[in-house]
Amino acid sequence: MSQSLNKIFKIISIIILVFINISKGFSQEWNSARITVLYGTSIPFNFNSIDKIKKGIEITTGTHIGISMADSSQIGHDLEGFELNFRAFNGQTDIKGDVSALPLNKIRVKAENLLGLGSGFSNGYKNLSTDWVTLFTYSTDTWIDLNWASNQLNISYDCGKPESEGGSGSLMGENPDYYNVEIEFELVPTGSGF
Repeated sequence: MSQSLNKIFKIISIIILVFINISKGFSQEWNSARITVLYGTSIPFNFNSIDKIKKGIEITTGTHIGISMADSSQIGHDLEGFELNFRAFNGQTDIKGDVSALPLNKIRVKAENLLGLGSGFSNGYKNLSTDWVTLFTYSTDTWIDLNWASNQLNISYDCGKPESEGGSGSLMGENPDYYNVEIEFELVPTGSGF
């Protein structure tokens, strides 16, 4: 009986040691970063007049996002700021319609400070592409954790603006269709150790 109790005790000891090691792994503190979409998850461009087809459409209050970031004070991983990047989701190479397609660069995107990120830098309108493109950068000498309720960006969109007005070209001559593209945003922490 004592041998079987010894075996059970060893098995229980091993299980307890495994749980202790797992809990230590989960209890480590890491920096955190999160994007919260507050408004504007679907942005429709309705080209329902010749004027809109010629001049394009700009949606200046398209999406509002909140930025949350916290520095865990872990040595060697000091937060100093972030970059907000975007691209066409899942490697989509064009704006797909039911029958036709448009090049990705017909849509341009811009991120600007809406609340609490005034020292950040907007890169202006950038063409949608399959590669990550930086829209907004933020950095500070003295890090203070960011909270989505008080640190927000506004994302603006334009589509079909003529090149003479700084756009990527009008939609005159393009096939009428219902086009759709998904856009992905990425929040990248910056600082030592990243």
